[in-house]
Amino acid sequence: MVKHVWNYALLVVLVLLAACSEKNEYTRVIPQDASVVGSFQVSSLVQKSGLTESVDKATLDKMKKNVTQGLAAEEAKVLEDILNNPSESGIDFKRPIYFFIQPDGETSGVVACVQNSDKLHDLVDVLAGQQMCAQLEEKDGASWTESGKLVLAFTDEALLMGSGRMKSEELKAQMKGWLNNPKERSFAATDEYKSMSEANADMAFVNGLELMPVELRSMMQAALPEGAKLSDIRMLTAVRFENGKMVADMQTIYKNKELRKMAETQMAALDKLNDKYMDAYPENTFCWMALRGNGAKLYEQLDKQKVFGSALMSMPFDIDLKPVFEAVDGTVTLGMNMLDEKIPQVSLFAEVKNADFLQALINQLKPIISMAGRSMRLVPTGKDSYELQLADGSQFGMGQGPTSICIGVRDKRFYLTNDKLLLNEGVKGNSLVKAPWASEVSGKRFFMALSISSVRDLILSEVPRYSRGIAGQVVDNFSYLTVDVKDAEHTTFTVSSKDEKTNVLKQWMDLGLKLSGVVR
Repeated sequence: MVKHVWNYALLVVLVLLAACSEKNEYTRVIPQDASVVGSFQVSSLVQKSGLTESVDKATLDKMKKNVTQGLAAEEAKVLEDILNNPSESGIDFKRPIYFFIQPDGETSGVVACVQNSDKLHDLVDVLAGQQMCAQLEEKDGASWTESGKLVLAFTDEALLMGSGRMKSEELKAQMKGWLNNPKERSFAATDEYKSMSEANADMAFVNGLELMPVELRSMMQAALPEGAKLSDIRMLTAVRFENGKMVADMQTIYKNKELRKMAETQMAALDKLNDKYMDAYPENTFCWMALRGNGAKLYEQLDKQKVFGSALMSMPFDIDLKPVFEAVDGTVTLGMNMLDEKIPQVSLFAEVKNADFLQALINQLKPIISMAGRSMRLVPTGKDSYELQLADGSQFGMGQGPTSICIGVRDKRFYLTNDKLLLNEGVKGNSLVKAPWASEVSGKRFFMALSISSVRDLILSEVPRYSRGIAGQVVDNFSYLTVDVKDAEHTTFTVSSKDEKTNVLKQWMDLGLKLSGVVR
C-alpha cells in the first residue's frame, strides 16, 4: 500500500516535467453549472517552479528505479518512456488542466487534454497490472476504469476523472453526460471561460457563492438589492507567479444590472487614495489599511444595507454614528503594531471637516462610561482632547493592566490611539513612506498591508518549540501581503517574499523539497 501511494506521488511529480500540444475541444466536458472551475497551466508552473533544476539527476534516477522496480520488462518500458518523456503518457500537458466542483459541493472532476489515447491506454494497463486501478472497460464511446472512489474515463479527445459520494454507476452516468456535452451546453460556452482563457495566468479560478457557509450566504443575500440573487455574482481569480511575489487579480462579475449599479454607487463614495498619514506610522507597522472619501456619502450607502443596520442594533450600547461619519471628509487610516509581545498598539486617524461632532460623541459616551464604575474614566486633557482610562485593557483586547486611549481632534485630524508617544512625538526613524509597498497605495480605493517580517518573533512564539525551526524557515520566506481595491469589480491580492529576484514559486518549491528531505 505504501509503495502504491509513493508510486502515485512520484508519477505526479515526474509527469509534470514535460509537455506536448494538439488543439481539440476537450473543455466541452466541463459542466456548465459547475460552482467552481480552476485551470492550471502545467508547463508554465513546472518552468517557474524550477522543478527540473531543484531535483538532481541522482535523485530522479532513484525515483525512476523505485517506480519501475518489480515490473515486467514491457510494463517497465512503458513507465520508463513516460518518465523520460512525459508526453508518452498520452496527455497534453501544454494545454490547461481543469478542476471543477458541482453545486452539491460533493461531486468534482478533473479534465485534461488527450493527445494519444493509445499511449494513455498502455499507461492504465500498467497501473491495472499493479492493482492500482481496475482493468479498462470500453463502453459508451470511452475507456473506463476505477480506483477506490475515483472513476476515470477517456476518449480520443478528453480525460475525465470524477469523484463523489454517489454510487459508482450513478457517477459514471453523470460523467457519460459530460463526455457527450456539446460545446454550447458546456462551461466552455460561457463568458467566464472566455475571461479565464484571456487572463494570461498560471492558475485561474471561477466560482459562485453557492458553496459558502449558510450564515455568510444569508448575510450577503440580505445586503443585495431586491430581486438580486447570490447566483448573480461570480468571481474570477487569476494567479501569476512572478519574481519575488505571487499576484492574484480578482474580478467580481455581476450578472444583474441593478447589482452592478449598486456596487458602482457604493464605490463612488470612495475617492482615490494618496499617501496622506503614511508618515504618521512607523515603518515596522504590522497592519495598515486606508480609504478615502466622503463620510456622509459612505454612511448613506451603508445605511441602506440591512447588515449594517443589524450590526448597529447588536452593539452593546446605543451610539449615533451618523454625525461621526458626516464629519469625515478625506483619508481614514488604521494601523496596528505590537508595543511588546502582548499589547497591540492601535492608531486610527481620519481627516475631518472640524471638531464639532466630537462633543456630541463624548456626550453619548459619558453615560456608558458612568455605568462602568471605577473600571473606566474619561478625562479631558485639553481642547478637543480626551483620555479614556481603563483599569484593565484586556476588555478592549489591549493587554492586561491599566491602559489609556487618547481620543480627540487636532488640526482637522481625528485620532483614536493607545500609543500616546506616537501621537505626541510622531514617528522616530523611517515611516511607512519607506515601506516596500508604499508606491502601490496612490490611486486605489482601499489598501491594506500586512508586514510578516515585523511580527516574526510573535508568530513563532505561538508555535510549539519542536516546530519552530521549520516554522521559522517558512515565515522567513515572506515579507508582506497587500490587498488593494481599484474599483467595484477589481481587487488584487499580493504575497511578496524577501528574495525579489527569484520566482516565488521556485522559492516555495525549493523550500518544500528541502523541508520534505527530497533535497538538502
